[in-house]
Amino acid sequence: MSQVQLVAKNKTVSIVYLDGESLAPVRKHDLSFLGIPEEGELSDTKLQLLLSEYVLPGGRKKAMDLLLAGDRTEKELCVRLAQDGYHASVIESVLTYVKQFHYLDDVRYALNYMQSKGSKCSMLEIRRKLSEKGVSEEDYEEALEKYRALRSESIERLGEDDADADSMNGDAELSDEAMELETLLKLMHKKVPEGVALTKEQKQKYYGYFLRKGFGYHTIRTVLKEYPTEDASEEAFD
Repeated sequence: MSQVQLVAKNKTVSIVYLDGESLAPVRKHDLSFLGIPEEGELSDTKLQLLLSEYVLPGGRKKAMDLLLAGDRTEKELCVRLAQDGYHASVIESVLTYVKQFHYLDDVRYALNYMQSKGSKCSMLEIRRKLSEKGVSEEDYEEALEKYRALRSESIERLGEDDADADSMNGDAELSDEAMELETLLKLMHKKVPEGVALTKEQKQKYYGYFLRKGFGYHTIRTVLKEYPTEDASEEAFD
């Protein structure tokens, strides 16, 4: 026997507490149908029925609704389900369910994130963001390998005779440094057309801005050297 307590979440749903711990949100109508008391003892038979017929199906549906609304990492999904009142054991069962259908895939999430942010952010910043979202080092590296291959294929499609593409592509796949350089060049060219002269102060401003974005010192220096200096030498960037 377990001790049960129902705490209203809204007009139609209550959070079921089992032995003082939140189990799951369940519709009040379903709880009434099972004869679950507002507070008191709950038999093992009724508990198993509650779990199999309402708690686990409800958790799976909630997880699917969240994933359909937007791709999430495993950590993000766990946090969201916990916020809704699902117990860790229920969340674990739900994760096993969605993973078998590949609805939840941190490698895929990381790859999509790289493709979305790769032209705007440094790989260092992307790595930090994905780490915050709970993507493991192993999943990050697997996604990065796929991302490098896709970037290389994209450059090859632009034309094998293109000198810039060849220099970034190399013999096989893009290195992290090449991807960072390509990304920063595109970002800088959007801000200032190639070849436009910049003052020393403007270069310092861009240097600080991109450094805060996670780009490496040598990459920033390489890009800024493409722009002539109006009123000062390039010594600061040599």
